[in-house]
Amino acid sequence: MLSVVIVNYHSTPWLTKLFDSVKQLYGSDNIEWIVVNNASSLSDQQSLQQQFPFIKWLEMGYNAGFARACNKGIEASKGDTILLLNPDTYFTDSSLTTCYHNLKASEAVACGVQLYTPAGLPQYSASHFMRGGLNYLLKIPIWGSILKNIGSSARVTKPSLDKAQGTQKVGWISGAFLMVKKEAIDKAGMLDESFFLYGEEVEWCFRLGKIGSLELYGNLRVVHLEGVNISNASGSEVNDYNHVFDKKGLQLMVSNHLLVRKVFGLGWCVFHYLNYMWGSIICVVANPIKQKKNALLFLGNCLRLTGWMPAILLNVKKLYKVL
Repeated sequence: MLSVVIVNYHSTPWLTKLFDSVKQLYGSDNIEWIVVNNASSLSDQQSLQQQFPFIKWLEMGYNAGFARACNKGIEASKGDTILLLNPDTYFTDSSLTTCYHNLKASEAVACGVQLYTPAGLPQYSASHFMRGGLNYLLKIPIWGSILKNIGSSARVTKPSLDKAQGTQKVGWISGAFLMVKKEAIDKAGMLDESFFLYGEEVEWCFRLGKIGSLELYGNLRVVHLEGVNISNASGSEVNDYNHVFDKKGLQLMVSNHLLVRKVFGLGWCVFHYLNYMWGSIICVVANPIKQKKNALLFLGNCLRLTGWMPAILLNVKKLYKVL
């Protein structure tokens, strides 16, 4: 059995579209649909379960973030395989069931599919690990572009996959669609509950990768409305994961430093922090007057990040929640 775990946070419009896209699977005894509710209203449950009575609904009771909600869903699941699926996704073909059968027949412990925009453009779906997580520095305005140019000149291999070709081995898979064998979870452990949002699936895949290989199936697809749900909930103006000027950007920065600390160690985490602080100074100095607002907002986020760094560096077990 496949257990699909979806975290809900004011996601009713997107969940409706998602479940409408899998109508042919409603009566399947081989798929369990679990929605874990992160502080959405009671009307969400009533509306969704009235339309889709097959949903197993679980309450967190508060906005616990992605990792904790997923773990609750995994604990309640009955399947031999778990799929973490974003609510802002939907299917256009039989990729869901095909992916499940492919993973069952494979020696891999986890897999993903190629994500696409509604316009049919391939989306960032998986990546390889880069030494020290240096690719996370590319999000820094101006300084990140300089580092990217240096890497390109040195012909450093790009870790991310723009579009998967066939079946490819990868280091980690996007949490928008991440399918994992239950036996691998029993060995590697569940998601790290210190993460509130962002980075948790990367750290999890790092541990899963010690158990076995991870695969991305380029011939299978799911449509992903990238970041639309969290941007709507947080009031962010943009949907991508490179906007570091608002509160969502601060959450991204905190989570990425936590990720670097857990996967690559103390030294690399300090290195990342120093690059962010240096990058914020460059951003303020180099930007023209008309663009100073974002530069100052980024500097403010870096200063706020400083307050989180002692706990991150000491690897204190707590919820690193900004939003």
